[in-house]
Amino acid sequence: MKNILLLLLVGLNLSAQEKAGEPSPKLLPSELINDHFFLKIPTSNGDTIMGYCDTGGGFTALYQATAKKFGLENVISQVTIKGESTRYIEAADIYSNDKIPYPAIANYYKGSIKEPFFEVPEDNAESSYFLRLAPHDVFLGQFFFINYSWTFNYLTKELYIHTPLHPALSEVNTQQLGFKKDKNGNKLFGHPSMKLEIDEKMIDFLFDTGAMFLLSVTGKKELGTTENAIGGSFIAKSIFDQWRQEHPDWRFIPKGELNGADMIEVPEIRVGAMVAGPVWFSKRPDEAWSKGMIGSMDKVVKGAIGGSFLKYFKVTIDYNSELIQFEK
Repeated sequence: MKNILLLLLVGLNLSAQEKAGEPSPKLLPSELINDHFFLKIPTSNGDTIMGYCDTGGGFTALYQATAKKFGLENVISQVTIKGESTRYIEAADIYSNDKIPYPAIANYYKGSIKEPFFEVPEDNAESSYFLRLAPHDVFLGQFFFINYSWTFNYLTKELYIHTPLHPALSEVNTQQLGFKKDKNGNKLFGHPSMKLEIDEKMIDFLFDTGAMFLLSVTGKKELGTTENAIGGSFIAKSIFDQWRQEHPDWRFIPKGELNGADMIEVPEIRVGAMVAGPVWFSKRPDEAWSKGMIGSMDKVVKGAIGGSFLKYFKVTIDYNSELIQFEK
């Protein structure tokens, strides 16, 4: 009887969705590489641009090297806002949004840049280094995802858009997200906060599909991989050190990352009624969250949860209803 009632509720909900004109779920061209999603964006001239999917990332950018590679240098524009210069390419000059959505315009740029766009930062040693380890063409940050609902299915290696979650049908494996908002309740940023239970304690995390371990020689050896970059998760130093003290049996890799960060393996994590693990975390300074990420989040989180945990799930995130759901 319970299952029949649920089906009826779902049916009623879908009918309302159809009447409201919500688009149907759409499978997007993508690739899951080392527990990280890359979106394959078909350009207007028949090329394919690889997009690094990073819900925890800042801007949405097309690299200078990409502009050169795909012959887009002649459509780069420039604008000066509050004394700072920004180089950008309008999204319409790259691809048609009947296939892939355009990014939202962050509040900082509204009024100065009126059409959806990709920033074009100057190439530097840091970006060139990162691109060598995790090759891609565009960086898809928070404002690419903020206006839609998405399903990152790590189990089937599929990425969908237009997969809304409705509060009336929420369950134990669905939770409310937090966002930084203005006094009128409008989102200022697209960095979602959520909760996970580790070692019988609830911890606030950034939902971060872009969290990536850049492995050292030691890290690769201990993890038994030859890959330079794999999907990961981060945790504040204070909690990392507490785990080390209370659980000396948990696996530990000193300087597992190229930046010298230590790594620790948590046996299991609980989300809703589900448990998954083991999950690797890399240490990050507490200030990265309390003084850095707090600028774009609704609260001080203690880490970022990425591919080392998400790989166990089908994850649906709806930025409009501000819900996230985990399924196996």
